[in-house]
This record gives sequence, C-alpha cells and structure tokens, in this order.
Amino acid sequence: MKPQTLKKILEEDTLSRESKEKLAALHDRISAKEFSDLLDAGGNQYVEFVQEGGGVWGSALVGYLYGLEIFGIRFLKVAGTSAGAINTMLIAACKTKEEPKSEIIKEILFNWNFADFMDGKPYVRTTIHAMLNNKNFLKINSYIAIGILVFFGILAFVYPTEKIWQTKILFSIPLLLVIIGVLCLAKIYTDLKKRNSGLNPGNTFSAAMKNALDSFGINTVAHLNEKFVKTGKDLNLNYRYGNEMQYYQMALQSIEEIKANHSEHIDEIRYKIFYDSTVNNEYYKKDPFYLLKSEYIVVTTDINAKIKVELPTMANLYWSEEELKHASPAEFVRASMSVPFFFEPMQKVINKNDDSVKYAWKFWMNTLPEDIYPAGVFIDGGSISNFPIDLFHATDIFYPRMPLFGVQLTNDSDLLAGKGKTSEEILASPLTYAGNIINTLKGFNDKTFLTKHTFYHLFSIQIVNCGSSSWLNFFMKREEKEELFNRGFQAALDFLNNFDWEKYKYERMMLSMKEKKILKEEDTKTVG
Repeated sequence: MKPQTLKKILEEDTLSRESKEKLAALHDRISAKEFSDLLDAGGNQYVEFVQEGGGVWGSALVGYLYGLEIFGIRFLKVAGTSAGAINTMLIAACKTKEEPKSEIIKEILFNWNFADFMDGKPYVRTTIHAMLNNKNFLKINSYIAIGILVFFGILAFVYPTEKIWQTKILFSIPLLLVIIGVLCLAKIYTDLKKRNSGLNPGNTFSAAMKNALDSFGINTVAHLNEKFVKTGKDLNLNYRYGNEMQYYQMALQSIEEIKANHSEHIDEIRYKIFYDSTVNNEYYKKDPFYLLKSEYIVVTTDINAKIKVELPTMANLYWSEEELKHASPAEFVRASMSVPFFFEPMQKVINKNDDSVKYAWKFWMNTLPEDIYPAGVFIDGGSISNFPIDLFHATDIFYPRMPLFGVQLTNDSDLLAGKGKTSEEILASPLTYAGNIINTLKGFNDKTFLTKHTFYHLFSIQIVNCGSSSWLNFFMKREEKEELFNRGFQAALDFLNNFDWEKYKYERMMLSMKEKKILKEEDTKTVG
C-alpha cells in the first residue's frame, strides 16, 4: 500500500480511532506479506472467499471485505448464505474483478433502511421493535397476562357480591381476557396462513436488491454469469513465479519435501502412484491456470425437495435456460435470506416440460420427468448451511494457487453459549431441550465439515464478534452499522497479520495427501 493511499484511508470518517490505530500499527507488516500466487497486472492477489450468514450483521462482512481489499486482495470465487449471499452477489455484480468493491457495497448497505424490509402488517414491526428493545419482552408480558388472569380469577370467587349480574361480570372478566388472547393468536395464525407462513412478504428487500444490481447493469442471471464467470487464461491472471513450468516444478518440490519430512507416515505405494501421476500431468506442466475458474454461489434450502441448493450452480432445477435470460439474480438472494416465519418463503413454479429442467433433475436428483417437483419452496440457507466453506474444498488439489478465506459472525451471547452448558441447563425445560436440538441440527452440515477439516479453522477462518448486537435488529441506526463495519475491519487486519501463505500451502498439501491416504496417520496420535 502506497503512503498516500494509507493517508487517505486514515482520513476515512467511517473508521473508528481504534481501527485507524490498528491499521497504522500493522500496515507495514501486512503490506510486505504474500497472500496468494495468483496476481493480476496491477499486483492484486486473488483468493476464494466465503461469508457466513447473519441477518443484519452484513455491515461487519463489508468491513472485513474492506480490510482485505485495501491490501490488494481480490476475489476469484465468492460464496455466502443470507447476509453473506447479499455481499456475495454485490461482489460479483459491481465493477470488474480487479477493482475494489467494498466502498460501493458499504454505501448500499448503509443507505438501506433495514426496517423497510419488514413490509408486513404494522403490528409486526411494532412487536419486533418492542422485543428488540427488551430482551425479556415475551417473558414479562407472559407474566403480566398470567398475573391478571390469576388476580381476576381469584377475585371472582372471593369478592362478595349481592346481585347475580355482579357475579357474572366478575367471572366474565378473566373469560374475556382469555378470549382476547385467543383472538390475538388467531389473528397471527391467520396472517401467517394468508402470507404463506411469513410475517413479511419480502417484496421490499427483493426490489432493493434488484435495484442495486440494475444500477451495475446486471439485469439477468445470464448477464452476471457472462460478466463474472471465466476460466483458465481468460481470467487474465499471472502466476507469481512465471506462467510456464514454474507452478508444476514447485508442486513436485512441495510433494518431495512433505515425503522427506514425514517419511515414517508415508504409504510408499500410494505415494509412488500419486507422484508418478504428478510427474506425468501434462495439463499443469505449462499451464498454471488449468481448471481455474471464477464463480459466485449463494446457498438456500428447498423444503419441498428437502435439499441444500447452490445457486446458480443448481439453478436449472428451478429455472429454465430461457428463464435465466430474463430473471434477476436478486431472486437467488431473496431465496437465501428467507428467515422462516419472519419472511415468506420464496416460491418458484417449475416448468417440467423444459429440456434444461428435465436434464438438471436427472443430473442432480436422478429424477424422471414425470416425477419432477411442481415447485421449489425456499427458506433461509442457514437452516442447513450458514457457512458453506465446503463448497470450495477440493480433495483432488494439485498444488495451492490461492487460499480459501472465510469469515464467520457471532456476538457476545453466542460466545457465552459456545463455552458449553451443563446437562442441567440443556434439560432445564422442554423448551431449552428443543432449542438445543434445533441449534444442533441447524449447524450440523458446516460443523461436521469443519470438524473433519480442522485445517480451515487453523489457517482460513476469522470470527467477527458483533458485540451485543442482534442479528434481527432491523431498526439498526447508521452508527450501529459503522460499529459493525469497524469490528469486521479490525478482524480482517488481525487475520492478515497472522496469515502465513507458505505455511498454508504446505499444510494444505498435507491435508490433500492425508485425504488420499498417502499419509497414513496424523502427526499426533488420535484416540479411537
């Protein structure tokens, strides 16, 4: 980073004093580091980037993005869920891959009034606002309602009355309160039923997302794919050490180094097959960009087919090729952020007679044309995979050309819960028991992958603590967004400061060789 660039950034109003101090302290060290072996003509370094979902915490993701971009990091592959899907789509859609995008994305998110996205009945917004201002809102109001019922119920029996009509009034008061409560619940149930089990239609968000993409000239999925998705040498990138046989030679050296350092763990037969196939790999010998591809992926959940859906990769399950020439990619994001009951699930009628749709159902689901589902019903992708880092994990990696970066979001209460509970706390009531079951199932896909691939927690992932903020605080003010932005920015600086590209490459090759059973056991013995 040039001194004049640093000076300009340090004058940025959005950055807090703490952010500026950290940037000034770490600037020289981070600027001197390498983060990837894929570069463009301007010297920008390319990575894969996965962003976790987190409701209105998207400002923290943008702050993290900004921290990466000011040090010349750019994105070849991007993926995300919910809030991460919003950022993923905006990264793919705006400007060119060589240009920074975080400033534009920040202005979009900061100018959005999240409260407008609650476009259901007025009482929905009022109730949610009250709940956010008082964490014990439901508990307190439940106690008040029970207290009133008990008071008037006892009063009906103990208060002396001289007339029958007085007795009827006393007994009718608690009955009336019960009727009012039942009517309120019936009203909520009726509204949910009328609105497809969602308190908010989500139309306002869809329009805002579409307008943002339209402002970049991205009106259709086909247009975005044409702009962002490139392969091989069409990416116009350079390999750090040269575009001839350097990449191939470094791969051989790395494999030989791992064998020398871990000879006692090497399966000699598997190693020979692997090494010989590497030596004879004509594709990589003179082309360090072989099989290299740029792509964007947002994740949603289809509760009709009961599957995790990656868009646009699996889009033809629901949209025909002709429809994708006219559909806005904003529909993908709307599908990804459909928080159950809060927003209506997004629905997509499927054209069973289209050839591209029939082929997709046969390819992905092994489904015959007559058995194709009539519609997709999408809810928040976070219900299955809120942090889809597994999307970019390659088991058959030749040699790392760029790293995979991931950012996760949490807050103070999640961190406290993450320390674990006693069995008594988990089983304190049927509600706490049910809540723990739901939380376990919700994070199962991602946690299973990360537990099996501890490499990513060690080398790829940074967690941003969003403080006391709630991921459903749709009434967030600009200063709160700026605080989240700074939390994300500082987390990015910490990650870049600790990142070691050479160690990443070595350990990533170790992981690949372990997955191929070339390395017979872990460096430290395991139990079981």
